Amino acid sequence: MASTAQDFLSHPRMQQRHIRIGESSFPYLFSSNCLDAIAETLHTLDADRFVVVTDDHVFGLHGQALLRALGTGTPVTILRHEPGEAMKTLPSLAEHIEHALGDGATRRSVVVSFGGGVPGNLAGLMASLLFRGVRLVHIPTTTVSAMDSVLSLKQAINSRVGKNHVGSYYTPTAVLTDVELFGTLSPRELRSGLCEMAKNCLAIKPEIISELQEILTTGNLAAPESLLWLLDASISAKGQVTKNDTYERKDGLVLEYGHTVGHAIELLDHRQRDADGLSHGESIALGMLIAARISCARGWLTEADVRIHDELVASLGVTTSIPEGVTADRIIDTIRDDNKRGYLPLPDDAAAFVLLEQLGVPARSGELPLVSVGFQEVQDALDAFDAAGREILSLAPADSVR
Repeated sequence: MASTAQDFLSHPRMQQRHIRIGESSFPYLFSSNCLDAIAETLHTLDADRFVVVTDDHVFGLHGQALLRALGTGTPVTILRHEPGEAMKTLPSLAEHIEHALGDGATRRSVVVSFGGGVPGNLAGLMASLLFRGVRLVHIPTTTVSAMDSVLSLKQAINSRVGKNHVGSYYTPTAVLTDVELFGTLSPRELRSGLCEMAKNCLAIKPEIISELQEILTTGNLAAPESLLWLLDASISAKGQVTKNDTYERKDGLVLEYGHTVGHAIELLDHRQRDADGLSHGESIALGMLIAARISCARGWLTEADVRIHDELVASLGVTTSIPEGVTADRIIDTIRDDNKRGYLPLPDDAAAFVLLEQLGVPARSGELPLVSVGFQEVQDALDAFDAAGREILSLAPADSVR
Protein backbone atom coordinates (compact mmCIF):
# COMPACT_ATOMS: atom_id res chain seq x y z
CA MET A 1 0.00 0.00 0.00
CA ALA A 2 2.67 2.48 -1.06
CA SER A 3 2.03 6.12 -1.78
CA THR A 4 2.27 7.31 -5.35
CA ALA A 5 3.78 10.53 -6.60
CA GLN A 6 0.26 11.93 -6.95
CA ASP A 7 -0.76 11.48 -3.31
CA PHE A 8 2.46 12.27 -1.49
CA LEU A 9 1.95 13.80 1.91
CA SER A 10 3.32 17.27 2.56
CA HIS A 11 3.23 19.99 5.20
CA PRO A 12 4.17 23.67 4.76
CA ARG A 13 6.26 23.72 7.95
CA MET A 14 8.43 20.76 7.03
CA GLN A 15 11.23 20.22 4.53
CA GLN A 16 10.48 17.43 2.07
CA ARG A 17 12.52 14.97 0.06
CA HIS A 18 11.12 12.30 -2.25
CA ILE A 19 12.80 8.98 -1.61
CA ARG A 20 12.91 6.64 -4.60
CA ILE A 21 13.99 3.04 -4.14
CA GLY A 22 13.59 1.17 -7.40
CA GLU A 23 9.93 1.42 -8.39
CA SER A 24 8.87 2.49 -4.90
CA SER A 25 8.79 6.05 -3.61
CA PHE A 26 7.69 7.87 -0.50
CA PRO A 27 8.03 11.32 1.06
CA TYR A 28 10.43 12.13 3.87
CA LEU A 29 9.26 15.21 5.82
CA PHE A 30 11.52 16.71 8.46
CA SER A 31 12.01 19.81 10.55
CA SER A 32 12.57 20.83 14.18
CA ASN A 33 9.92 21.38 16.87
CA CYS A 34 7.22 20.01 14.57
CA LEU A 35 5.43 17.22 16.44
CA ASP A 36 2.11 19.02 15.94
CA ALA A 37 2.78 19.18 12.19
CA ILE A 38 3.53 15.45 12.23
CA ALA A 39 0.18 14.78 13.90
CA GLU A 40 -1.63 17.01 11.40
CA THR A 41 0.00 15.07 8.57
CA LEU A 42 -1.03 11.73 10.08
CA HIS A 43 -4.64 12.87 10.32
CA THR A 44 -4.75 13.55 6.56
CA LEU A 45 -4.54 9.76 6.09
CA ASP A 46 -8.13 9.35 7.35
CA ALA A 47 -7.21 6.28 9.42
CA ASP A 48 -9.76 4.51 11.58
CA ARG A 49 -6.99 3.69 14.09
CA PHE A 50 -3.33 4.47 14.67
CA VAL A 51 -1.38 1.41 15.85
CA VAL A 52 1.75 2.87 17.44
CA VAL A 53 4.68 0.47 17.86
CA THR A 54 7.24 1.77 20.33
CA ASP A 55 9.29 0.75 23.35
CA ASP A 56 8.95 1.63 27.01
CA HIS A 57 11.87 4.06 26.98
CA VAL A 58 10.69 6.09 23.98
CA PHE A 59 7.12 6.13 25.20
CA GLY A 60 8.24 7.36 28.59
CA LEU A 61 10.13 10.24 26.97
CA HIS A 62 7.83 11.25 24.14
CA GLY A 63 4.66 9.16 24.24
CA GLN A 64 2.42 11.64 26.01
CA ALA A 65 3.55 14.47 23.73
CA LEU A 66 2.63 12.36 20.69
CA LEU A 67 -0.76 11.45 22.14
CA ARG A 68 -1.51 15.10 22.96
CA ALA A 69 -0.58 16.09 19.40
CA LEU A 70 -2.79 13.35 17.92
CA GLY A 71 -5.77 14.39 20.07
CA THR A 72 -8.86 12.28 20.58
CA GLY A 73 -10.33 12.19 17.08
CA THR A 74 -8.82 8.85 16.03
CA PRO A 75 -8.42 5.82 18.34
CA VAL A 76 -4.82 4.95 19.18
CA THR A 77 -3.45 1.54 20.14
CA ILE A 78 -0.06 1.65 21.87
CA LEU A 79 2.07 -1.48 21.53
CA ARG A 80 5.06 -1.31 23.87
CA HIS A 81 7.95 -3.56 24.78
CA GLU A 82 11.04 -3.07 26.86
CA PRO A 83 13.80 -1.74 24.59
CA GLY A 84 16.46 -3.87 22.96
CA GLU A 85 17.03 -6.58 20.39
CA ALA A 86 14.71 -8.90 22.37
CA MET A 87 11.86 -6.90 20.82
CA LYS A 88 12.79 -8.08 17.30
CA THR A 89 11.50 -11.64 17.68
CA LEU A 90 8.72 -13.80 16.29
CA PRO A 91 6.93 -13.98 19.67
CA SER A 92 6.89 -10.17 19.94
CA LEU A 93 5.62 -9.85 16.37
CA ALA A 94 2.81 -12.36 16.99
CA GLU A 95 1.83 -10.68 20.27
CA HIS A 96 1.66 -7.24 18.64
CA ILE A 97 -0.42 -8.46 15.72
CA GLU A 98 -2.93 -10.21 17.99
CA HIS A 99 -3.17 -7.12 20.21
CA ALA A 100 -3.81 -4.82 17.25
CA LEU A 101 -6.49 -7.08 15.83
CA GLY A 102 -8.09 -7.45 19.24
CA ASP A 103 -8.30 -3.65 19.49
CA GLY A 104 -10.12 -3.48 16.17
CA ALA A 105 -7.40 -2.72 13.62
CA THR A 106 -8.68 -2.89 10.02
CA ARG A 107 -7.37 -2.32 6.51
CA ARG A 108 -7.91 1.43 7.08
CA SER A 109 -5.62 1.48 10.11
CA VAL A 110 -2.13 2.96 10.00
CA VAL A 111 0.81 1.34 11.74
CA VAL A 112 3.10 4.04 13.16
CA SER A 113 6.63 3.16 14.23
CA PHE A 114 7.73 5.54 16.99
CA GLY A 115 11.27 4.93 18.10
CA GLY A 116 14.57 3.64 16.79
CA GLY A 117 15.49 0.91 14.36
CA VAL A 118 14.14 -1.93 16.49
CA PRO A 119 10.53 -0.67 16.78
CA GLY A 120 10.81 0.47 13.16
CA ASN A 121 11.68 -2.99 11.87
CA LEU A 122 9.03 -4.67 13.99
CA ALA A 123 6.37 -2.15 12.90
CA GLY A 124 7.38 -2.46 9.25
CA LEU A 125 7.10 -6.24 9.20
CA MET A 126 3.83 -6.04 11.14
CA ALA A 127 2.34 -3.55 8.64
CA SER A 128 3.33 -5.77 5.73
CA LEU A 129 1.53 -8.76 7.27
CA LEU A 130 -1.69 -7.24 8.64
CA PHE A 131 -4.42 -7.85 6.03
CA ARG A 132 -1.56 -8.50 3.56
CA GLY A 133 -0.47 -4.88 3.96
CA VAL A 134 -1.72 -1.76 5.73
CA ARG A 135 -0.25 1.73 5.66
CA LEU A 136 3.01 2.33 7.50
CA VAL A 137 4.44 5.63 8.76
CA HIS A 138 7.81 5.94 10.47
CA ILE A 139 8.45 8.57 13.13
CA PRO A 140 12.10 7.91 14.00
CA THR A 141 13.31 9.16 17.36
CA THR A 142 16.98 8.22 17.01
CA THR A 143 19.68 9.35 14.63
CA VAL A 144 20.42 5.79 13.51
CA SER A 145 16.82 5.19 12.47
CA ALA A 146 16.31 8.63 10.92
CA MET A 147 19.58 8.61 8.98
CA ASP A 148 19.72 4.96 8.02
CA SER A 149 17.11 2.32 8.77
CA VAL A 150 14.00 4.18 7.58
CA LEU A 151 15.76 4.98 4.29
CA SER A 152 15.09 1.44 3.16
CA LEU A 153 12.24 -0.92 2.33
CA LYS A 154 13.81 -3.68 4.42
CA GLN A 155 11.74 -4.77 7.42
CA ALA A 156 13.16 -7.62 9.48
CA ILE A 157 13.36 -9.32 12.85
CA ASN A 158 15.93 -11.71 14.26
CA SER A 159 15.94 -15.49 14.30
CA ARG A 160 17.55 -17.58 17.00
CA VAL A 161 20.50 -18.00 14.63
CA GLY A 162 21.23 -14.39 13.76
CA LYS A 163 20.14 -10.86 12.89
CA ASN A 164 17.47 -9.90 10.37
CA HIS A 165 16.80 -13.41 9.05
CA VAL A 166 13.00 -13.04 8.96
CA GLY A 167 11.59 -10.14 7.00
CA SER A 168 10.11 -8.53 3.93
CA TYR A 169 10.41 -5.46 1.71
CA TYR A 170 7.67 -2.93 2.32
CA THR A 171 7.18 0.69 1.31
CA PRO A 172 6.11 3.18 3.97
CA THR A 173 3.50 5.79 3.22
CA ALA A 174 5.83 8.41 4.69
CA VAL A 175 8.65 9.15 7.09
CA LEU A 176 8.02 12.10 9.42
CA THR A 177 10.90 13.40 11.53
CA ASP A 178 11.27 16.02 14.25
CA VAL A 179 14.97 16.40 15.03
CA GLU A 180 14.03 17.86 18.44
CA LEU A 181 13.16 14.27 19.42
CA PHE A 182 16.89 13.52 19.23
CA GLY A 183 17.52 16.02 22.04
CA THR A 184 16.93 13.34 24.68
CA LEU A 185 19.42 10.92 23.16
CA SER A 186 22.46 10.03 25.19
CA PRO A 187 25.85 10.71 23.59
CA ARG A 188 26.03 6.93 22.94
CA GLU A 189 22.73 6.93 21.02
CA LEU A 190 23.59 10.10 19.11
CA ARG A 191 26.93 8.59 18.20
CA SER A 192 25.25 5.46 16.84
CA GLY A 193 23.43 7.32 14.07
CA LEU A 194 26.43 9.44 13.22
CA CYS A 195 28.45 6.24 12.72
CA GLU A 196 26.00 5.30 9.97
CA MET A 197 26.48 8.77 8.48
CA ALA A 198 30.24 8.23 8.54
CA LYS A 199 29.66 4.93 6.71
CA ASN A 200 27.71 6.73 3.98
CA CYS A 201 30.53 9.24 3.55
CA LEU A 202 33.29 6.63 3.37
CA ALA A 203 31.48 4.15 1.11
CA ILE A 204 29.30 6.42 -1.05
CA LYS A 205 30.01 10.18 -0.80
CA PRO A 206 33.63 10.84 0.19
CA GLU A 207 33.29 14.38 -1.18
CA ILE A 208 31.39 15.40 1.97
CA ILE A 209 33.83 13.89 4.47
CA SER A 210 35.40 17.30 5.12
CA GLU A 211 31.97 18.79 5.95
CA LEU A 212 31.26 15.93 8.34
CA GLN A 213 34.67 16.40 9.98
CA GLU A 214 33.93 20.10 10.40
CA ILE A 215 30.65 19.35 12.18
CA LEU A 216 32.37 16.78 14.38
CA THR A 217 35.05 19.26 15.46
CA THR A 218 32.45 21.83 16.57
CA GLY A 219 31.22 19.47 19.25
CA ASN A 220 27.66 20.77 18.77
CA LEU A 221 26.24 17.67 17.13
CA ALA A 222 22.86 17.90 18.83
CA ALA A 223 22.12 21.37 17.44
CA PRO A 224 19.05 21.32 15.14
CA GLU A 225 21.01 22.89 12.25
CA SER A 226 23.70 20.19 12.52
CA LEU A 227 21.13 17.39 12.69
CA LEU A 228 19.19 18.77 9.73
CA TRP A 229 22.38 18.86 7.61
CA LEU A 230 23.35 15.35 8.67
CA LEU A 231 19.85 14.07 7.92
CA ASP A 232 19.72 15.67 4.48
CA ALA A 233 23.21 14.36 3.63
CA SER A 234 22.21 10.84 4.70
CA ILE A 235 19.09 10.96 2.53
CA SER A 236 21.21 12.05 -0.43
CA ALA A 237 23.86 9.38 0.09
CA LYS A 238 21.47 6.50 0.53
CA GLY A 239 19.31 7.63 -2.37
CA GLN A 240 22.36 7.54 -4.63
CA VAL A 241 22.69 3.76 -4.33
CA THR A 242 19.09 2.64 -3.81
CA LYS A 243 17.22 4.63 -6.46
CA ASN A 244 17.55 1.76 -8.96
CA ASP A 245 17.74 -1.08 -6.45
CA THR A 246 14.42 -1.83 -4.75
CA TYR A 247 15.66 -4.80 -2.76
CA GLU A 248 19.19 -3.55 -2.02
CA ARG A 249 20.58 -6.62 -3.73
CA LYS A 250 22.79 -4.79 -6.22
CA ASP A 251 24.30 -1.33 -5.75
CA GLY A 252 22.40 -0.95 -2.48
CA LEU A 253 24.51 -3.70 -0.94
CA VAL A 254 27.23 -1.09 -0.41
CA LEU A 255 25.14 0.02 2.57
CA GLU A 256 26.34 -3.19 4.22
CA TYR A 257 29.82 -1.68 4.54
CA GLY A 258 31.13 -2.60 7.97
CA HIS A 259 28.16 -4.85 8.65
CA THR A 260 29.69 -8.32 8.24
CA VAL A 261 31.99 -8.06 11.25
CA GLY A 262 29.91 -5.26 12.81
CA HIS A 263 26.75 -7.35 13.05
CA ALA A 264 28.75 -10.22 14.56
CA ILE A 265 30.23 -7.94 17.23
CA GLU A 266 26.82 -6.45 18.00
CA LEU A 267 25.10 -9.82 18.28
CA LEU A 268 27.81 -11.38 20.45
CA ASP A 269 28.10 -8.36 22.73
CA HIS A 270 24.33 -8.14 23.26
CA ARG A 271 24.21 -11.82 24.14
CA GLN A 272 26.66 -11.02 26.93
CA ARG A 273 25.54 -7.56 28.07
CA ASP A 274 22.05 -7.11 26.56
CA ALA A 275 21.18 -3.38 26.37
CA ASP A 276 24.58 -2.45 27.84
CA GLY A 277 26.29 -3.82 24.75
CA LEU A 278 27.64 -1.70 21.92
CA SER A 279 25.02 0.15 19.88
CA HIS A 280 24.34 -0.82 16.29
CA GLY A 281 26.23 2.20 14.94
CA GLU A 282 29.24 1.66 17.19
CA SER A 283 29.41 -1.99 16.13
CA ILE A 284 29.23 -1.04 12.45
CA ALA A 285 31.97 1.54 13.00
CA LEU A 286 34.25 -1.18 14.35
CA GLY A 287 33.29 -3.36 11.40
CA MET A 288 34.33 -0.57 9.02
CA LEU A 289 37.74 -0.32 10.65
CA ILE A 290 38.22 -4.06 10.18
CA ALA A 291 37.01 -3.89 6.55
CA ALA A 292 39.36 -0.98 5.86
CA ARG A 293 42.31 -3.00 7.11
CA ILE A 294 41.36 -5.97 4.94
CA SER A 295 41.16 -3.64 1.91
CA CYS A 296 44.51 -2.08 2.78
CA ALA A 297 46.14 -5.51 3.12
CA ARG A 298 44.88 -6.30 -0.39
CA GLY A 299 46.56 -3.16 -1.73
CA TRP A 300 43.31 -1.29 -2.37
CA LEU A 301 42.86 1.37 0.30
CA THR A 302 45.95 3.34 1.24
CA GLU A 303 47.28 3.85 4.75
CA ALA A 304 45.94 7.42 4.45
CA ASP A 305 42.46 6.06 3.64
CA VAL A 306 42.60 3.82 6.71
CA ARG A 307 43.65 6.81 8.81
CA ILE A 308 40.59 8.75 7.57
CA HIS A 309 38.43 5.84 8.78
CA ASP A 310 40.22 5.90 12.13
CA GLU A 311 39.91 9.69 12.50
CA LEU A 312 36.17 9.73 11.78
CA VAL A 313 35.42 6.88 14.16
CA ALA A 314 37.68 8.31 16.88
CA SER A 315 36.04 11.73 16.51
CA LEU A 316 32.70 10.07 17.22
CA GLY A 317 34.03 8.72 20.50
CA VAL A 318 33.62 5.05 19.57
CA THR A 319 35.56 2.56 21.64
CA THR A 320 38.76 1.44 19.95
CA SER A 321 38.68 -2.15 21.14
CA ILE A 322 36.52 -5.21 20.63
CA PRO A 323 34.39 -5.86 23.74
CA GLU A 324 35.84 -8.30 26.26
CA GLY A 325 34.65 -11.82 25.60
CA VAL A 326 33.97 -11.16 21.90
CA THR A 327 36.91 -13.12 20.55
CA ALA A 328 38.15 -13.41 16.98
CA ASP A 329 37.13 -17.07 16.90
CA ARG A 330 33.56 -16.19 17.97
CA ILE A 331 33.35 -13.35 15.44
CA ILE A 332 34.48 -15.62 12.61
CA ASP A 333 32.09 -18.36 13.69
CA THR A 334 29.21 -15.85 13.73
CA ILE A 335 29.90 -14.39 10.28
CA ARG A 336 29.38 -17.86 8.83
CA ASP A 337 25.66 -17.09 9.26
CA ASP A 338 25.82 -13.51 7.96
CA ASN A 339 22.66 -12.45 6.10
CA LYS A 340 24.64 -11.87 2.86
CA ARG A 341 25.09 -15.60 2.42
CA GLY A 342 23.96 -16.76 -1.00
CA TYR A 343 24.95 -13.70 -3.02
CA LEU A 344 28.32 -15.20 -3.96
CA PRO A 345 29.67 -18.74 -4.26
CA LEU A 346 32.01 -19.01 -1.27
CA PRO A 347 34.46 -21.59 0.06
CA ASP A 348 33.81 -22.90 3.56
CA ASP A 349 36.45 -20.62 5.05
CA ALA A 350 35.16 -17.31 3.64
CA ALA A 351 32.34 -14.78 3.92
CA ALA A 352 30.92 -12.06 1.67
CA PHE A 353 32.15 -8.54 2.50
CA VAL A 354 31.71 -5.03 1.18
CA LEU A 355 35.25 -3.75 0.70
CA LEU A 356 36.44 -0.49 -0.83
CA GLU A 357 39.02 -0.22 -3.61
CA GLN A 358 39.02 3.54 -3.02
CA LEU A 359 36.93 5.75 -0.78
CA GLY A 360 33.47 5.73 -2.35
CA VAL A 361 34.39 2.91 -4.78
CA PRO A 362 33.39 -0.59 -3.67
CA ALA A 363 35.15 -3.68 -4.94
CA ARG A 364 32.89 -5.82 -7.12
CA SER A 365 32.21 -9.38 -8.11
CA GLY A 366 30.41 -8.88 -11.41
CA GLU A 367 27.57 -6.42 -10.73
CA LEU A 368 27.64 -6.90 -6.97
CA PRO A 369 29.64 -4.67 -4.59
CA LEU A 370 30.67 -7.78 -2.65
CA VAL A 371 33.81 -9.90 -2.55
CA SER A 372 34.81 -13.15 -0.91
CA VAL A 373 37.05 -12.67 2.14
CA GLY A 374 38.87 -15.56 3.76
CA PHE A 375 38.62 -16.04 7.50
CA GLN A 376 42.41 -15.74 7.80
CA GLU A 377 42.15 -12.23 6.31
CA VAL A 378 39.54 -11.40 8.94
CA GLN A 379 41.80 -12.76 11.69
CA ASP A 380 44.75 -10.71 10.41
CA ALA A 381 42.64 -7.54 10.25
CA LEU A 382 41.34 -8.10 13.79
CA ASP A 383 44.92 -8.50 14.98
CA ALA A 384 45.97 -5.31 13.17
CA PHE A 385 43.06 -3.41 14.68
CA ASP A 386 43.87 -4.67 18.15
CA ALA A 387 47.47 -3.51 17.76
CA ALA A 388 46.36 -0.05 16.57
CA GLY A 389 43.82 0.55 19.34
CA ARG A 390 45.76 3.13 21.38
CA GLU A 391 46.92 4.94 18.26
CA ILE A 392 43.32 5.27 17.01
CA LEU A 393 42.21 6.57 20.40
CA SER A 394 44.85 9.29 20.24
CA LEU A 395 43.20 10.67 17.06
CA ALA A 396 40.06 11.67 18.96
CA PRO A 397 39.68 15.40 19.68
CA ALA A 398 39.15 16.37 23.30
CA ASP A 399 35.49 17.25 22.66
CA SER A 400 34.53 14.12 20.71
CA VAL A 401 31.14 12.58 21.42
CA ARG A 402 31.45 10.53 24.61
